[in-house]
Amino acid sequence: MKKLLAAAVLAAMSVGSANAALSFNNAEQTTEISQTGFLDLFDANLGTLTGVTLTLSGRETTSFTLSSTAAQSQNLKADSTVNLFFATSLAGLDLAPANLILTAGTGFVTLASGATNSYGPLTASDSTVLTPLTSLFSVAGGGSFSITCESLSGFSVLGAGGNIQSTQNTTAGCGASIVYDYTPTTTNVPEPASMALVGLGMMGLAAIRRRK
Repeated sequence: MKKLLAAAVLAAMSVGSANAALSFNNAEQTTEISQTGFLDLFDANLGTLTGVTLTLSGRETTSFTLSSTAAQSQNLKADSTVNLFFATSLAGLDLAPANLILTAGTGFVTLASGATNSYGPLTASDSTVLTPLTSLFSVAGGGSFSITCESLSGFSVLGAGGNIQSTQNTTAGCGASIVYDYTPTTTNVPEPASMALVGLGMMGLAAIRRRK
């Protein structure tokens, strides 16, 4: 059994596909985002597909400023949260349950009365691994399919009784990778003994022709 991991192997596997890739990783953009990447299908001419591992991933980077309007110091916790929702062009593959929730925050901090503090960049990342049906991915000649992710983000402050003003900037990005396990198609190769017999037969025919 073999695994398709290297891009060079995949390029040989899927000549003529729209985008030959075993993985993609989109750059972070200011939320809200809508990003798309492409992965290759398995070329059934290579052999029998026995397993598929699909990994979906996401990243968040956030920076924010908090200003206190309270009359005294406040203990608080500020969080930026990005929900990533995935969809695909591949019929039969449901990615709806595979959403990721990313949270980057300060932890509990103390903000003095009238103070303004900046935090960040703060980062968060997560991934989920799926093992979908192999039959969805095996196509004679290969091909490709798309994966799209969209974000829904928010910012929250716990504590301080509402006496905090904030500004924030958040970026996010998503990616995906796929690994195919397969049993290669075998080609019958003549055994050495059989090749020797064929060779002797051809030599005999040549000798008979010379005698004639």
